[in-house]
Amino acid sequence: MNTILALSIFGVVFLLLEAVFFLTCFRWLASGKKAREREFVRLDAERNELVELQQAVARELKDAKRLSEETLIKLKRVGADAHAEWTEMNKKCELLVLDLEGKLNSLSDNSTSQMNRQRMTLEKSIQIAEQTNSSLSESTANAKKILRFLDESVPSDEVLKELQAEKYAEARRLIQEGKDLGIICRKLGLSQSEVQLLSYMG
Repeated sequence: MNTILALSIFGVVFLLLEAVFFLTCFRWLASGKKAREREFVRLDAERNELVELQQAVARELKDAKRLSEETLIKLKRVGADAHAEWTEMNKKCELLVLDLEGKLNSLSDNSTSQMNRQRMTLEKSIQIAEQTNSSLSESTANAKKILRFLDESVPSDEVLKELQAEKYAEARRLIQEGKDLGIICRKLGLSQSEVQLLSYMG
């Protein structure tokens, strides 16, 4: 009788312990599920933020690319206009030189003084034409430099180094011609110390 009672008590205690164990397991699983759900919510929020950031960056890149393309088109148009103007001016200069040469030939029988005056006029016209041609060539070269700077296939550092080297070469040429250092600084956008250093280097 005592054995049956002891076994009964043991069975009841075992069932109670088992119930407590399962209840604890269920509560632990439920708390873990809630923690995972909170983590999933946090990850979804971070993912949404990343998606919004990617979309914002994509929009900015698209706007920057559009602006770059518009600027490149405008610069190409400016370069084409400058080239057309240079071509037209070159033709006019050639016609002017031919006309002046014809007039000079037709006056070959005149006096020496008159021929000297005609020669001076011709030389002055040729000088003006050469100056105009040089100015147009410089404008065209500047437009090409800008287009090269905007070309994405060419590194901007390389273009800047080339521009700086050209400035230094032009500064040396002007120094050798005896130009004032202040004029060279203003014309090329260089500092006084840079120009002085180039003058010392010869």
